[in-house]
Amino acid sequence: MKLIVRKQLNGSLKAVYESDVELLKKIKVDEDVEITLTRPRNIKFHRKFFALINLVFQNQEIYNNPEHLRYDLTIEAGFYDVTYNWLGEEIKRAKSISFAKMEEPEFAELYNRFSDAIVRCFKFEKEDIEENINDFY
Repeated sequence: MKLIVRKQLNGSLKAVYESDVELLKKIKVDEDVEITLTRPRNIKFHRKFFALINLVFQNQEIYNNPEHLRYDLTIEAGFYDVTYNWLGEEIKRAKSISFAKMEEPEFAELYNRFSDAIVRCFKFEKEDIEENINDFY
């Protein structure tokens, strides 16, 4: 059972969606339940991240695939896992940015370091990026 709740001023938790209200009704009074706390990611921020990728992709001539650009900049930003091939050579793989794999604070850190990687690798001005990103989402 998964539901989304919002904390109220009085300290109680209230279901956000009607479907969540129905799930809460299934919990009996005085019944113990275990809750794992996660904060859902901000979809607007997620879209801004992809707008950032599209902005960079449209203003460079190295990559012909935005997905490859995203992977390389994610690694450059320091968000990768290390594996080894059969020769023992290190291979860096970009971390997943899926909602299930990365919570909001880590995603915010990725966004900031990703922006820094763009400035480092493509020599774009950070101010120019922020001024123009709105045109891409």
